[in-house]
Amino acid sequence: MQTIDETLQPDVSYRVRQRLGPWITRLAQTFGQPEYRLRDTEYVGTVQRPLDEFTETLQRHGFEWDPLAWYHLPPVGSEPDGSWTYRRSLLADRQIHTILIAHSPEYIDVFAHEEYNWLRHPIKHLRQVGIERKVGSSEMRRWLESRGIEADTRSRRRRQVAHAIDDLYKYLGSVIQ
Repeated sequence: MQTIDETLQPDVSYRVRQRLGPWITRLAQTFGQPEYRLRDTEYVGTVQRPLDEFTETLQRHGFEWDPLAWYHLPPVGSEPDGSWTYRRSLLADRQIHTILIAHSPEYIDVFAHEEYNWLRHPIKHLRQVGIERKVGSSEMRRWLESRGIEADTRSRRRRQVAHAIDDLYKYLGSVIQ
């Protein structure tokens, strides 16, 4: 059985990113901010699919794994498991940036924002100018819906409460029987 870490980004580019990451970060600090804190407004939803299957779907539909993405700090304290971009063309003005956070082999939190394409506007991108959080998350949510991919859009806290209530009902049901 594969662990989450074994099903992540493409092996070679991921290892190169890990090795070059500190240098990329130092360079980014010269021009911008290498860290980016994800916001609740970027939350697209939680997808119940294996991570490798979901990333294959992204690739089939034009998303590219982004080895130069900065460090994304999720509000839930987990580490991101993938950074993907979609742009209409290589030098499009804007791109959708999607960040995946796998909490288990079957549950992936999806975050997204729209931003300047780093290939066309590297300095604006580095300085995080013009990030549209709600636009990106809405666009990604529509993308998921158009492909028949269900996403639970309730907040993490609401999902945890709902799961706790379900567990309580199951427990009470087993005690009563």
